[in-house]
Amino acid sequence: MNFTPTPQNIGQTDLLLINPDFSKNELGAYSAPENHLGLNRLAGYLDNVGHSCSIIDTTGRKSGTKGPEELGKWILDNVNSFKTIGFHTNSWNINHILRILDVCKTSLINKKILFGGPLASSEPKKMTELFVESGLQNIGLVQGMGEEITDKILTKERLSDVEGLWVYENGRFIEGKQITLSQEKYENTPFLNLNYNTFYQNYYKPVIESGDLDDYSLELIFGSQGLDVNRGCPFNCTYCSVPQYEQKMVTYTPKRVVDELEYLAKEAGFFMFTFTNSNIMFYDEMWITEFCQEIIGRGMNEYINWTAYHHPSIIAKLPSSTFNLMKKAGSDTIVFGIQSFDEKILKTFLRPINTKELTEIIRDKTIHSGQYLVVDYITGVPGEDLDIIEKAFNYFIDNDIECRNYQLKFYPNTKLPLMNLDLSDYDLVPITGELAPELNAYAIVSKHPNPRSAKLDGLLREANTELIKKKPPRFGKYIVDSAEKAKELYEKEIPDNPNIPDKVKRAMRVALHEMLYPKQREQNLDKMDPVEMMRKVILADNDAPPMLKAMQAKLKNELGEDKFNEIKDKYENGNL
Repeated sequence: MNFTPTPQNIGQTDLLLINPDFSKNELGAYSAPENHLGLNRLAGYLDNVGHSCSIIDTTGRKSGTKGPEELGKWILDNVNSFKTIGFHTNSWNINHILRILDVCKTSLINKKILFGGPLASSEPKKMTELFVESGLQNIGLVQGMGEEITDKILTKERLSDVEGLWVYENGRFIEGKQITLSQEKYENTPFLNLNYNTFYQNYYKPVIESGDLDDYSLELIFGSQGLDVNRGCPFNCTYCSVPQYEQKMVTYTPKRVVDELEYLAKEAGFFMFTFTNSNIMFYDEMWITEFCQEIIGRGMNEYINWTAYHHPSIIAKLPSSTFNLMKKAGSDTIVFGIQSFDEKILKTFLRPINTKELTEIIRDKTIHSGQYLVVDYITGVPGEDLDIIEKAFNYFIDNDIECRNYQLKFYPNTKLPLMNLDLSDYDLVPITGELAPELNAYAIVSKHPNPRSAKLDGLLREANTELIKKKPPRFGKYIVDSAEKAKELYEKEIPDNPNIPDKVKRAMRVALHEMLYPKQREQNLDKMDPVEMMRKVILADNDAPPMLKAMQAKLKNELGEDKFNEIKDKYENGNL
């Protein structure tokens, strides 16, 4: 397979940044194209101070279990084009990185090899030792924020000359430290540079320039551009790794965020935005009020839509008038993490004990503001009470709340694995493999089938599907609730609206045309028919990732060996 850096054809480059994300591909599915926000911001900063960069983001690829090896071969063939190579590391890709390096490490002896991201920040010493054991030389590992320190890395001849960097160089190991940015320096980091935006350059821009989605679905338009308004987190949830790798929270001013929104709308045609902070979106009422007023004051609410992730203890305190203001400014959906209604689990997670009451307060305010509500819930927790889960799910269904039900996972160096959970009836299944057991994240999988739990999950999924079907698409201030409305917007209202930037108009009209004249396309993993998903699980071979093999083993256990093999034979012979 070909891997094309963004931007293309710029000659020898100071730094190649790589986001190796093959998890969905290994599950037998196409992965939706994305823009890696962290690498985009880092490359833009480095470009601003005079360094040349390229990015490879492996999202948007077809299915296949050999993606890491193919990327390793590509690096082997193209290594002389890059002075330094850096990898984004997380629990989902650490095994992929090791497989990549196994193919190409002999060609990297004279290169500076850098690692950053969540996993490098949470376990820097173990990460460095792991890569030394794998045979790498000249290793630099960034713990924390990478902008300033990466500039120094590219300027200095030796990695050991860079203060704060974790280093292995010429047989010598040097411990580093967590790197932060001051509030002033964070505020002055540049806007996202579209030259390094892999999603925009490789997918979005060609589509809006041609006016045709081609083989892509509407998700290309509505999938949103990710943005951040702060880094760090003031909370200490035991399952989350964010508090480990950001010592303090730094925040952009509301004006700076809206300036960037306006720039991206005018220059790229983006109008759907998701604030991707893994902690909270807004930390105080003054910030959110100023942010919304800035959007409305510029008339951007005519064409901007955005969603954000909130914390229930913060968002519940906001008055109803602020919810109305958010809705007017383009946010018709409130998203926050519930995680549980079970008090003993909330205590284990270090979440607010009154989460149920906070949820009811928030729901009441979103009803009055006319906003949708999306929440996260974590199940599969040892000791959980299924009666409480059933009441919670029924509450969500009865109150038209979309609930995303997540399976419990352990992430490296987080507090949850130390909370004395009884795991005797559970297996710890590594998410991407077993090449780096001390650095892997684990899915907590019950050893015994639980029909009641499966039934509750099925009811919730069915209710979510119906909710999503009933939610009309939104284009800025416009709601598309019929084909007639879509046609009216496509032909007149959007082209004639002088407040909408030209590139946004093009993107909106591409989406509206698809709604009026839809094409048949291949299903992705998230929308896959349950029968097709079952086929992929049953036919998984020895090259399949651990999660898929674990699903297969669980199904074989539930069906029995004979029944499982009977179904497998039918799939293989095309009789199912």
